[in-house]
Amino acid sequence: MQSLRDFISSLGRAIGPTIVSLAWIIVLLISVLIMLGVTVLILRRRNNVKQRRWTRLEQGWEPAILQVLVGAEDSESLWRKVEPRDRLYFVSFLLRYAQRLAGDERSKLDDLAAPFLKQIAARLKSRNVERRARAVKTLTILGLRTHARVVVEALDDPSPFVAMVAARSLANREHPEFAMEVLKRLHRFEHWRPSYLASMLASIGLAAAPAFRQTLADPLVSSRSRSVAADALLALHDFTAVAPAADALTTTRDRNLLVSLLRFLAELGGPEQLHAIRPHATSSDPVVRSRAIAALGRIGDPADRPVLLAAFQDPSPWVAIRAAEALWEAGDTALLKEVADSDHPRATLARQALAGDIT
Repeated sequence: MQSLRDFISSLGRAIGPTIVSLAWIIVLLISVLIMLGVTVLILRRRNNVKQRRWTRLEQGWEPAILQVLVGAEDSESLWRKVEPRDRLYFVSFLLRYAQRLAGDERSKLDDLAAPFLKQIAARLKSRNVERRARAVKTLTILGLRTHARVVVEALDDPSPFVAMVAARSLANREHPEFAMEVLKRLHRFEHWRPSYLASMLASIGLAAAPAFRQTLADPLVSSRSRSVAADALLALHDFTAVAPAADALTTTRDRNLLVSLLRFLAELGGPEQLHAIRPHATSSDPVVRSRAIAALGRIGDPADRPVLLAAFQDPSPWVAIRAAEALWEAGDTALLKEVADSDHPRATLARQALAGDIT
């Protein structure tokens, strides 16, 4: 280093201080690059060592797990093979099996994980959001029998991401008893699409329908949550919810809830619900009007024909489209043919309806 410094100093006297500064910068950059290269090699070596160790652990655990699952070995003998520093990784390894097992084998797998789940639950207090979310997912899959309380509490986690992981984990067919807990926290997910939330809830199955109906019928619950509940009930084709949906339709003024209820009744309702639908065919909101017209087209009777004919010439193109669909489905094509053969502003729509080509 001394000789290098002397060389640069002598070079500086010959070519000036600017070139000397540039030379020092180049030397510094080269040194940094060398240090980075060494660091990368060290990290790679460390990761390779860790990976080889994990592979050895898995090769030792896997046959022991299979032995426990078939009843040839007890759980205690396997637990003794898991060192304290490897417990978290052992639980992660069990998660791979959990996706492929059911029944008694799945229950045995949960028992295998049980002694190590307190350490997983402790991670719910971590400041790291992803770590908390991972802990929620793990406890839901392997430890819901013993850690249901903390998973439900995760629905109130400060992070909306962790709360959604908890909601998505609890919304499954195996545990419909948690449906109401998720419903109570729907306000946490205001930035998620209602269609996604409804699909998530519907995945629980018909066993959760009573909780959805209760939410739909409760005027103290937010309109958004009631709308999501209505969409979930529609996905489940729950005819039991027809009456409460019609009742809600006569009392609410929220647009999204009205649309969900009208869509629900159009699919599952009948003549008994027409009294609740008809007033909305003249709503000042074109979105609500269009849904009401679509519902009348599906389940209406001849008394609704004048309303459908008038709606075909509604200022809103969406209302007109729904009316054209309704007229065509009902086989009432006289007006459509008359308009299609004229220069009426709706002539193109009438021709599309007659061709069954409305999108």
